[in-house]
Amino acid sequence: MSFRLFIYYCALCGGAAALLGWSLGRQWETQDKLLEAGARGLFLGMLVAFGLGLVDALWELGGRRWGLILLRVIVAIIVGCLGGLAGGTFGQWLYGRTEWAGFLILGWTITGLLVGVSLGVFDMLMGRSLGGDRRAARRKVLNGLLGGTLGGLLGGVLSLVLKGVWSTVFQSKPLDELWSPSAMGFTALGICIGLLIGLARVFLMEAWIRVESGSRAGREMILSKGETSIGRAEGSDIGLFGDAKIERTHARIVLEQNQYILMDAGTPGGTYLNNERIVEPRPLKSDDLIRVGNSVLRFGERQKRKRT
Repeated sequence: MSFRLFIYYCALCGGAAALLGWSLGRQWETQDKLLEAGARGLFLGMLVAFGLGLVDALWELGGRRWGLILLRVIVAIIVGCLGGLAGGTFGQWLYGRTEWAGFLILGWTITGLLVGVSLGVFDMLMGRSLGGDRRAARRKVLNGLLGGTLGGLLGGVLSLVLKGVWSTVFQSKPLDELWSPSAMGFTALGICIGLLIGLARVFLMEAWIRVESGSRAGREMILSKGETSIGRAEGSDIGLFGDAKIERTHARIVLEQNQYILMDAGTPGGTYLNNERIVEPRPLKSDDLIRVGNSVLRFGERQKRKRT
């Protein structure tokens, strides 16, 4: 999957998940507006985190390690549920006391923030349990936090605008009767959260790999782990299937002391960096070409690091 498709699917799945959350939340219409807002927020956070977590997991894992994909999605759902519940109840509680619509936007912003964070929590937990450099995982969490916060803020504003238009044109219920009186508002909120999270992850990434030729040419992947494996095994982070010259685990890209290092896994065919076979681990710099078997990968780095 390319970066452009990743952003597109984040926005699409965010909007669709939010619309479904709105549908489920309508079943919780009660006289207790705080309970109603919490339920709707819970469904919104749960389903948007599910949709975005699934897109992110499929992008990073390639759709072959379903056990790991499931774990990633479950962690995202848990954090998303907490974010939706907290944002819905807190925003409605403040709004009920002040009747200032800005507190509703604050609630949606909290939800977007935690949905964005949810995509990187699993990577942080794995990095903590396995050891190694967790810089890339922290970066993923921070980028998701920024994108989710901006998405929740923008979506909250747009949602309130749409609610006002909806109420004026169609004479629906007043704004203070419902936390989200229209499907349009929820859908806009989900689209904004998904879109801004996708944009933040791509535009603020530090390092990435693009498959230039060979198996799965055109695929792009952010390096969000301390160690990234390359090979044709189903468990490889960068899976290059169908090439007999590539070993099950052929090479690794390891983040050590703020520097990405390329290592060959002792393969008979070897790993080549800029057409030179590597014997020992070699540091990578932006635009380096990595050749394994019949596939060529390009390493990219957004910013120059301090070399240690």
